[in-house]
Amino acid sequence: MKRLDISYYKEAISYVDQASGGAVYSLSIAEQIQHGDIWVGTDTALFWHDAGFACMYGACEEEFLDEVYATFLGTLCKTERRFCLFLTDERAAAYLQRKGGLSVDRRYFYAYRANAAPDIPPLPAHLQLREIDKTLFERIEGKVTPLFSWRNAEEFLTHGKGYCIVDGDTVAAWAFSAAVSSGEIDIGVETRSEYRHSGFGTITAGRMIQYCLRQQKRPVWACLSTNPGSQKLAEKLGFEKCSECVVIRKT
Repeated sequence: MKRLDISYYKEAISYVDQASGGAVYSLSIAEQIQHGDIWVGTDTALFWHDAGFACMYGACEEEFLDEVYATFLGTLCKTERRFCLFLTDERAAAYLQRKGGLSVDRRYFYAYRANAAPDIPPLPAHLQLREIDKTLFERIEGKVTPLFSWRNAEEFLTHGKGYCIVDGDTVAAWAFSAAVSSGEIDIGVETRSEYRHSGFGTITAGRMIQYCLRQQKRPVWACLSTNPGSQKLAEKLGFEKCSECVVIRKT
């Protein structure tokens, strides 16, 4: 398993199965829109996005899987950065699971199937729907935030986009480009707990869909199988489930 120099990243695009879920994260690295690392073997490649999502393509030969386990998933690995591996190869997933010490889930991927962008319902007068700028970027606090996917506000504002609902001094909900490739934008969305069930996710994510379509890029969505709330929101907005994969993490 060899770590590629960044000068060869664009050549690694040929490894990416663009029909599989999560490809936008791999392409964002290879196209050098966002940061990450690429590792290659005889006929296998691993793309590891700064956000911690890793996608594997190709033959997934056992020697490569052994090195991935030892480097990123095993009890002796020293990696501090999050490593969340997406695998569509069920055989490779089963091989890694037998090594033990791993948590396993499934991730659902959604494609936008609606004929047009969704309508955005109005907000109460005391709330504001705002585009995320540098100040708002730094104020957003949660689990799924722009800082989760981008190193700083400058990179985000150059290559990404986001919208949020502001209630006084509080950023109540937000949606943003979590991953960006030349053809797709993965939408990240979160609402603070005290503002949930108010339709804010529909509004902010709806604005992101509008933005994606204006950019002539496909909006994509993904969530864990254990997140029915995200699944329902995706379907409400006009997404349809198109694929799924195994998700492997170190316990």
